[in-house]
Amino acid sequence: MLSALPKIIRIEGFELSAKLTETVGNSRQMFDRRGALLLRVTSNAGAVGWGETWAYPSAAAALIREHFAPVLIGRDATTPRAGWQAMAARLGYDRRGISTMALGGLDMALWDLAGQIAGRPVHALLGGKLRDRIPAYVSGPFMKPGSNPYRDFEADIAGYLDTGFRAIKLRMGTNPAQDGAMARKVRAQIGDAMPMMIDLNEGFTVEGAMAIARRLAEVDPVWLEEPIAHDDLPGYRRFAAASPMPLAGGEALFGLRAFRDYLTAGVFDFIQPDLGLCGGLSEGMRIAALCEAFDVALVPHVWGSVVNFQASLHFAACLPERRGRLRWPLFEYDPSDNPLRTAFASHPLDADGMVAVPDAPGLGLELTAEMLEPFIINRWTIE
Repeated sequence: MLSALPKIIRIEGFELSAKLTETVGNSRQMFDRRGALLLRVTSNAGAVGWGETWAYPSAAAALIREHFAPVLIGRDATTPRAGWQAMAARLGYDRRGISTMALGGLDMALWDLAGQIAGRPVHALLGGKLRDRIPAYVSGPFMKPGSNPYRDFEADIAGYLDTGFRAIKLRMGTNPAQDGAMARKVRAQIGDAMPMMIDLNEGFTVEGAMAIARRLAEVDPVWLEEPIAHDDLPGYRRFAAASPMPLAGGEALFGLRAFRDYLTAGVFDFIQPDLGLCGGLSEGMRIAALCEAFDVALVPHVWGSVVNFQASLHFAACLPERRGRLRWPLFEYDPSDNPLRTAFASHPLDADGMVAVPDAPGLGLELTAEMLEPFIINRWTIE
C-alpha cells in the first residue's frame, strides 16, 4: 500500500528587524536597520521549508495570512509549481506589487520544503546546476550621511580587495562633478582591468541621470543600474537611446509580464530579478527563459536575509552561461553589516573570488525559530 503524500499543515511568519552598527544608504535613502519576513512551511511528516520576502514585511504578512496561506494548507508538499499556480489564481488587482512579493516568499519555502522531503538540493529540482561556484561581485560601498557621502569608499574598497572580490558595484548619486571625481578615484584604486558597475538607485530624472552618466562614462562601467524610477518605461526608452553605457535594472519589477514589457522595449542590457520580490523561484525560472529568448543577460539582485541569499545561489547555479564582456552569471554579494545573513551562515569567497553553490537538501539552510529570536518583532501561525 502506498503511503500518503506529505501534506502542508502549518505556515509561520517571522517578521525580523536588525539594528546596524552605522547608518548607510544610497542616492534616495539612508537606513540603520535591515528587515525581512521569513516564512516557514511545515509538512505533516515534520519537514520544513524556508522562504523570504523583504521589502514590505508586515504588508506581505497580512496578505499571506488572508489570501495565500489558506490555499496551501492541506496541499501536496512535494509540488511547488502546483502550489505557485494555486496561489497565483488568487492574484487580483495587485498583480505587480506586494501580492507578488508575498506569493514569491511562499514559493521559495515550497521549493525548500520539496527539496528537504526529496533529500535533494533545490538546484537539482530546478533541472540541475551548471556550475559549482559562481563569480561574485561586491555590492558596495554604500554612501554615508552628511556632506561627504563617499568618505569611507577608499577604506571599504581596500577591504573588498583584500577579501578577494574581483568586480565591484558602487552606490553613487550626488551630482555629476562629485560622482565623476569619485568614480575616477575608485578606478585608479582598483585598476583598469577590474569590472566596475554603478547603481544610482532610481534617484534621478532622465536629465539628471544623463548628466551623471556622461561623467561616469570615462571609467568604463560594465553597467549603470536603475538611474531613474523603475516604473518609468517611457523614461527608460529616452535614457537608453542616449546612454553612453549599458543599462541594468529589474530588481523592483514583479512578475513575468513586467519583465516582458521591459525586454520588449529593449531598454536593459542586464536584467536583475530579485527572488524575494519577483514571484519566487518558479517565476524566476520563467523570467530566465524570457531573458534567454531576448538574448539579455540575467544577473540576480540579492538582498535581504540568509534565505534569499541561499535561494539566489541555487537560482544562479542553474542559469546558462553567457559570454559577453564578462562571463555571466555574476552573483551580487553584499558584505556590509547584515546580521540577518551573517548570524546564520558564512559564505566565504575562494581564491578566485567565487562563492560555492550549496549541495545540502533544499536550500541548504540550518535555521531554527530559536535562532531568529533576537530579531523577531512579530510572529504568527496559520494551521
